[in-house]
Amino acid sequence: MKLQPAGNAIWPERAAGLLHTFVEATCQHDEIRRLLRADPAKALRQWQWEHDNLPASLLPPAEPVSVTLDEETLWGPLKWRTQPEEAVADFLPQPQLRLLVAGAKPLALIHGDEQRLTALGSWARSRGYFAVLGPHEFLPRYDAHKGGYSNSMDQVGSPRPGSGAWRGLLVAADEQTVLMAWLCQLFNWETLLGRLLGYPDCCCNAFARRWPIACMHHEGDVGIMLLAESKPEAGSSVGTRHLDWTVNIFARYFGWEIIQHFPCGWNCGATAATARRYFSVLSRYWPGEGEALMQHLSAPLLIMPGRGYALFPGGRIAEEKKGTSLRYDPERLRIIGIESAFTKLALSSGRLDASPGEDWRIPGGDKPGWLLSIGSGLQDQQEIGK
Repeated sequence: MKLQPAGNAIWPERAAGLLHTFVEATCQHDEIRRLLRADPAKALRQWQWEHDNLPASLLPPAEPVSVTLDEETLWGPLKWRTQPEEAVADFLPQPQLRLLVAGAKPLALIHGDEQRLTALGSWARSRGYFAVLGPHEFLPRYDAHKGGYSNSMDQVGSPRPGSGAWRGLLVAADEQTVLMAWLCQLFNWETLLGRLLGYPDCCCNAFARRWPIACMHHEGDVGIMLLAESKPEAGSSVGTRHLDWTVNIFARYFGWEIIQHFPCGWNCGATAATARRYFSVLSRYWPGEGEALMQHLSAPLLIMPGRGYALFPGGRIAEEKKGTSLRYDPERLRIIGIESAFTKLALSSGRLDASPGEDWRIPGGDKPGWLLSIGSGLQDQQEIGK
């Protein structure tokens, strides 16, 4: 285990010292390791850390860990900390960062290349937030069928400051949350990390069970796994699913999201409450963008596993005895990943149909997909406006 305390240039020495002593104790001290398994609250309390929703157990590492705690590893190379604000412009509209700034979210975890995240961390700290780069570097595992979006990562290893690899940046209004989240990433305490990020308990617990399976069979997309496990509603086409906008985790592939976690189920009440609260905050402070967000979160969406996605803003789904039809404006249609045969048909038609008992398929394709009929959220908007 390589531990080098950070200097006092930007981040307080106390923060690096706390990380140093905690990692050392977790790896080497039998009593702390026992407490983490049996009574995590008591173990954390020795570092003056408190959390009212800890898991029953936090497993210490089975093998020694190697981690460097120095200024550049935690905050990035100095030359990148003085980048102009334009370097972070792409991050600022992210919902999770806006929700953090608005006080609606306790912690943000933002992924990106080291250079831009270093600049973003400096931007956040200059505004009174605590921000630190995570304990790993990696390369995103891009999925061409999701427009380059990545749900998982490759080549995970110890960070090498200045390498330009991808990192995670943890940002919060208090020091304790950031440091605990950093430790969660180092020790793979995924359930606690999810709770620190404000995710519902039920979803954190379900994610821990599903994530290994989703990585093995669905490129880390727990949403596809949930769709594969679900059944169509009575009277619906085989490939049609009805979802509420609050659990729409697929529009993110087109740049639109309200929640950052995978729900434990399509009827998760805790996720719905979280999404409505987030939307209320975003609509209050960014009203024009809130309206656009709802339009895309509530748009019908066609998912073809291993092929791609199509989003139909303003589209309408009708289910009748003769089958299910989707009508839409081809000029508003957005497609990622799906080959040209379907794209050409979709852009020239304005209507797609599926007969009763049939799957949704791409012409010439043998793998069925799902058409998502998503609740509009109009009633939620009306309630918010009262």
